[in-house]
Amino acid sequence: MSSVLETKGKQAQLCYEDLKKRTGIEPRTEVRFVVDEKRRKEIERAVWTHNPFPGVLKPVLLSLRLKAVRRLFQDEKVLQTGPAAAILALDAAMTEDFRKMRDPDQHSDTVYCDVAFAGLQVIRLYMCAYEGNREFIRSRYESAIRVDNALNGSFYKYETKDHRYFSAHVYYESQKKIMMETLGIPKKPEEFVFRSLGKDRKLTANAIRKWNAKDLEEAAFRNGACGCMLRTRREWENTEVGKAVTSMPLFRLEKAGEAPRKSFGTYRPERGPLSGIKVLDLTHIIAGPACTRLLAEAGADVLMIRRKDYLHQEQAMLELDGWAGKNSIQLDFHIPSQLAKAKQLIQEADVVISSYQSGSLDQFGLSIQEIHALNPGVVYGSLVCFSDTVWRERPGWAPCAEDITGLSIRNGSIEKPVNLNGVPLDYIPGMILFAGIMKALMLQKKEGGSYTVTGSLTRGGCWLHECTDLWEKEGKDLHAERGLVREDMHAEAWDQVFHPVKGTSAGTVYFPSPATVTDRIGKDPRFARMVFHDGCSGF
Repeated sequence: MSSVLETKGKQAQLCYEDLKKRTGIEPRTEVRFVVDEKRRKEIERAVWTHNPFPGVLKPVLLSLRLKAVRRLFQDEKVLQTGPAAAILALDAAMTEDFRKMRDPDQHSDTVYCDVAFAGLQVIRLYMCAYEGNREFIRSRYESAIRVDNALNGSFYKYETKDHRYFSAHVYYESQKKIMMETLGIPKKPEEFVFRSLGKDRKLTANAIRKWNAKDLEEAAFRNGACGCMLRTRREWENTEVGKAVTSMPLFRLEKAGEAPRKSFGTYRPERGPLSGIKVLDLTHIIAGPACTRLLAEAGADVLMIRRKDYLHQEQAMLELDGWAGKNSIQLDFHIPSQLAKAKQLIQEADVVISSYQSGSLDQFGLSIQEIHALNPGVVYGSLVCFSDTVWRERPGWAPCAEDITGLSIRNGSIEKPVNLNGVPLDYIPGMILFAGIMKALMLQKKEGGSYTVTGSLTRGGCWLHECTDLWEKEGKDLHAERGLVREDMHAEAWDQVFHPVKGTSAGTVYFPSPATVTDRIGKDPRFARMVFHDGCSGF
C-alpha cells in the first residue's frame, strides 16, 4: 500500500501532465518527483524552532504550524500538495530551459521536486521567522494582532438570516472599517482586534444574522470591502463570473505589440538563469509577491515599489515571505516627482507585475495599455482574484476565492465548510503566473514582442477542482513509478527546513527550503539571493 506521501507524489505526476496539456508547455528539461519519508519528522521538528512571536501570539503561531504540518502528511479531499509540486516542477523546468537558451553550451540537467517541501510552500506564511530587529518584531506582532480579528474569514464563517454562510476578508484596516460600517458594528476598528476576539465574534455573528447572504455580499463589494456567500462548486460555475473564470486558461498570454528580440542584461551563471532581467514589483500581500519571489530566486533583479519601508508595512504579518530577494524603493504615486520616478523604472524594466485591484493604478496613468506605451518591450503580468471578468473591479483574497468557488464546501461540507491548508490560492496562482511570465520571456528571446500575462486566484481554485476530479477519475489506475525518486537524495537546499538569510532590512530571516533543485547545483546560490533591502533608488 502506498504511503500518503507516495500517493501525493503520484498526484504530482498526474497534475504535471495535466499542466503541460493545459498550458501547451513541453519543457525539454526532465522532471522527477522525490518522495522522502524522513521529511515528516524533519518538518515536524522544525515547527518548534524559530517562533518569532512574543507573548500571547507565540502559542497561536505554534498551533497554526502544528495543524498545517500535520495536514501536509494526511490525505487531501481537495488536492493541493500534488498541484503545488506540479507547478513548481514546471516553473523550475522552464527556468532551466531558459538558462540553456542563454547559454547553449551548458549540459542538460534534471529538475527534482521534493513533494513534502512542495507542500511546505503553501504554508510558508506560518513558517517564516526572524530575529535581531526589535522594531520589526514589534511591527509584525502588531500586524498579527490586527489581522486575527473576528472578520478574518480564513478562520471565522457566520450563518446568515437565510441559513447560508458568509465570510469576510478584510486584511487592511481601511477595508475592515468599511465592513464594520456595512454590518453596523458599533466599535472603533482599531479596537476590533485579537485581544477582543471573543466579544467581537458575538457582535459579528449578531450583525451578519440580520442579512441574507447574497445581499450582504453585494453590499460589501459595493462599499469597497470583500466578503462572500459560501457557494458550492455548481453554484459558482452557474454564475456569470464563474462561467467567465472557468472558461479561461490557467494564464492568458497575449501579444501586446511588436518589439525586437531581447537579449536582456548581462547573464551571469552564478547569479542564476534570470540574471540581468529587471522586474518591477507592484504587488502586495501574498499572491503577487509569491510570483516575484520566484523570479528573484531564479536570479532576476526585483525592485518592489512601496509607500513605506519594509519595517513599517501595515500587513507585515502577511508579507514577510514575499520580500525575499527583493530590494525596495519608497514612492508615493500622489506626489508628481515620485510618480515620474515610477514611470522611469517602468521604462527600464523587462517585466512589470501588478496584483492591485483592477483599475486602481489607472488614475496615475498606469493602466495596462499605458504601461505598454511607456515600455513597448515589456512583459506585463497581472494577478487578481477575479481576473478581467465582470467582477474585475471587486477586491478579493485567497480565502475568499476558496469560499466562493466551492473549495471550502468540497473540503468540508455545506454544513461545515473547511478552508484548505495554508493559503494555496495565494501561492499556487503566483506559481502559475510565473510560468506565464517565463513563457513570455522565452518568446521575447526567440521572436521579440511585448506581452500581457493574466492570472487569477479563482481560476487557480478551479484548477484544484479539476486536479481533484482527475485524481478521482484516473488515480486508482495510475502506475506512475518511473518518475518517482524514493532514495535519500542529498541537496544543500534540503539539508534543513529553515535557511537563515542574514543582513536583511528585518534582521536575520529564516525562510523555508525551496521544493526544487537540479543535479547541477552543488552549493545552492539561491539563499545568498534572498537578502532584501529598503531605501533603494533604482535597479
